[in-house]
This record gives sequence, structure tokens and C-alpha cells, in this order.
Amino acid sequence: MAKLEKLYQNVAFSIIKRCHGSIQLKKHGNIIEVYDVKRHFWSKGLAGLIIKEECKNANLKDWEIAHVRSYLIEELQSSK
Repeated sequence: MAKLEKLYQNVAFSIIKRCHGSIQLKKHGNIIEVYDVKRHFWSKGLAGLIIKEECKNANLKDWEIAHVRSYLIEELQSSK
């Protein structure tokens, strides 16, 4: 179990690295805007796509995206 948590955390860090930390959160932990360096633009709906792409790159299943997203939000809230 700890091995999967570490994997989810590493994928969350790769998402933050891909966006250069340019992710903005609402009060309740919803991701509202993100800057993608691969596509070079800001978007409000792009966060889910980036999370999904990075999970696919790490060979994770579709149901594991929620775990990665929770680690991502936790990391972004702790860095504020």
C-alpha cells in the first residue's frame, strides 16, 4: 500500500513540475486554472486533462486518478 501511495505522490509531483507550480486553487480545493508548458497556455479545464495524461504516462488505471488528484491538492495546499 505504501508503494502505491509513493507512486501517486510522485505522479502528483510530476504534474506540479510540468506546470511549473502554476496551478491555482479555490477555497475548497478545486483546481481552477493551470498553465501547461507543453501546450503553452492557461486554461480552466485543462487540469483534469493534465492529471489524466500524467497518470497514463505512469501506467495507472482510470480509477487511480482520484488518488493522484487528492495528493496534488494536498501538496498545493501545503505549499501555500
